[in-house]
Amino acid sequence: MTDFKPILEKLAQRQDLTSKEAQEVLQGIINGDMGVEKTTAFLLGMRSKGETIEELTAFVKVMRDAAVHPEVDVEGAVDLCGTGGDNLGTFNISTAAMFVVAGAGVPVLKHGNRSVSSKSGSADVLEALDIVATLHKEQIEQVFEEIQACFMIAPNFHPSMKHVMPARQILGIRSFFNTMGPLLNPAGVRRQVVGAFDNRTARQIAQILSNLDSERVYSVHSRDGLDEFSLTAPTFVHEIENNKYVGEEEFNAASLGFDPVSLQDLQGGDRFYNANIIRSVLEGKGEPAHRNIILLNATFGIHVSGKTDSLEEAKQMAEESIDSGAALKKVERMSEVTNDIMESAG
Repeated sequence: MTDFKPILEKLAQRQDLTSKEAQEVLQGIINGDMGVEKTTAFLLGMRSKGETIEELTAFVKVMRDAAVHPEVDVEGAVDLCGTGGDNLGTFNISTAAMFVVAGAGVPVLKHGNRSVSSKSGSADVLEALDIVATLHKEQIEQVFEEIQACFMIAPNFHPSMKHVMPARQILGIRSFFNTMGPLLNPAGVRRQVVGAFDNRTARQIAQILSNLDSERVYSVHSRDGLDEFSLTAPTFVHEIENNKYVGEEEFNAASLGFDPVSLQDLQGGDRFYNANIIRSVLEGKGEPAHRNIILLNATFGIHVSGKTDSLEEAKQMAEESIDSGAALKKVERMSEVTNDIMESAG
């Protein structure tokens, strides 16, 4: 393992680490070799200096290698997730969109966690929908084989994070781990819609993923602060196609025929409140603003899968997924299958 003092000295002098140094230090941290004090000092030093794309790419490689990997076919499969931390209190939009995308015939391997900065994380709202959100590798493989959609809760697939959590809790501020979460899908999906808490981070995420094996990615942040495609303001979109960072564009939802709404129209609450919003939309009874923000994000989830090259057609597929009951059926099947698996395990 790299001697830690020279690393800390480099960070204090705002010098960037080489890929090798970055990998070795993080490997030492997740192996439990560094201890809480050194880990905290490292996270703070990186935050103070500012992380480079080269350093972040190295960190992601280490974390991906250390993950537990479900053995599933990721061809054409997508993940829809965000960094969290936009602090705007909306309901669980990307989790809702997951079912619409799955109902349109696109395999979904969603990676997420419990709430950190909101009242309801993706795992929380799934449990309120009577879905078991804490399955392990073999169980995930079984669920995905049966319904082509599943949710992987981060702690079950990144056990090495237990050596990082005490330092993150002591620090109490954002570190590079906040950026990395959406980049660590344990199944290794290569098609993603990723939301970020600011535009700089959205760009960083796209640049990191372009260094890795990414077929198609939309990394987004909206002018209103949302870490989703938004109906209330234009969205910055950083696109990757075939491992190349294509660049940044501004997307306006009106171009797909969506009416503008206010952020107030998208407010969520606790996990049960948010689950009711999702269920209402998928039952065809939801508020137009709720339905449309789900449709918008599902449109890009379908599009990023490669199932269609047309955003207009992807939108039609999303609408059909809800209107036919296919999206709601995915919720019901995920509930049945995950609970059956838990009962047989018990």
